[in-house]
Amino acid sequence: MFKYRLERILDLREQELDKVKTKFQEAIGYVNQIQNKITQNKLDQTSTQKDMVTEKGLRSPQLYLNRLKHLKNQLEDLEQDLEKAKSELELVREELVQAQQKAEVLRKHKDKKKDEFEKAEQKKEENEMNELALIMKRHKEEQEKDD
Repeated sequence: MFKYRLERILDLREQELDKVKTKFQEAIGYVNQIQNKITQNKLDQTSTQKDMVTEKGLRSPQLYLNRLKHLKNQLEDLEQDLEKAKSELELVREELVQAQQKAEVLRKHKDKKKDEFEKAEQKKEENEMNELALIMKRHKEEQEKDD
């Protein structure tokens, strides 16, 4: 029976890979969340412009300006957050690639060792069969000699 001597290390690498995958998914989710907030902010700006402007002009010019200023400041903050989130996502992506490579190296090593083990077992079995055939042949020759 094949037993891989680095199985515990492979398990640790697989666990690390799973953690990084989760971290990557969270980073993607955070980027998407910020992008949704940016979209909502832009919709709010458009909505504010439509709601505050009437046929006679602005309903409340000061409220209108304050609201737009607030939304634009919020948009700038969100865009900065988005850039930071994208940078973090890129770092996590690189971490994910490294974790995948480390796990893959051990998986390939394990497969190679398993193949070597199976070939050695097959050769051992062939040798045993050849030896058994040789014993049977000798036994048959001895029987023929005795007859």
